Amino acid sequence: MTATDAFGRLLYSRLIPEFCSDPSERFEPSLFRGKISSLMEDDARDFLRGWDGGILSHQGRGRYFLASGRIKEQFFWSGKRSFGSRSFTLWLEPIITVAAMARLHFDHGWPLSAIQSQSADWAFDVVAHLPAAHHEHLAGEVKKSRNEVDDLILLMMRYGADPSLPLPERTGKPRNAYKKSAALRARRASIFWAIGPGGYGKVFRVFYQHDASFEFVPVGAEVLRCPGLDCVPVD
Repeated sequence: MTATDAFGRLLYSRLIPEFCSDPSERFEPSLFRGKISSLMEDDARDFLRGWDGGILSHQGRGRYFLASGRIKEQFFWSGKRSFGSRSFTLWLEPIITVAAMARLHFDHGWPLSAIQSQSADWAFDVVAHLPAAHHEHLAGEVKKSRNEVDDLILLMMRYGADPSLPLPERTGKPRNAYKKSAALRARRASIFWAIGPGGYGKVFRVFYQHDASFEFVPVGAEVLRCPGLDCVPVD
């Protein structure tokens, strides 16, 4: 059985029924419109590692705490409320987020107590903190496609190099990248990890200058490894 097949079984046996368990939301399992084929094998495998490894804590109605985070995450996307029952579909970004957190824990030794989903200002999807640190050591952002990952990096490099650039007026990719660049500048995470589907991603050390600019320097995935004394042993 492939990991995608196993994820499909979990989807229909647990994730969808739990999401539909609140009758006031008017979701019905038969109205699921998602396509499991959009989920890549690597992400399905690592999501299941996280599920089996205790990364997710169900809080009811299909909402979960992830690792040490206290923001309730869900794995489905739906439209606005309307009369009658509501259809819903699979939301790839939080699935990939769990997969990324599983990699940090199982492959790179971060204790679950040091990992959380969503930074305090919602700028980043995954963050990791060193013991007693007030700000994140690692900031990660999840995108559902490789092109979105690459576009984000180019925009953040632009805003990082020139702190005088104004906040874009319209919502969209530039404004989103500006927000993340401002969050890096404010809290000075050492590592930025842009995370895409299927294990695609790019890792950077972030170097901050006195003029408030910063620079991305590409590095290997080995820098994702937990550098603290309380790290989890990794084979």
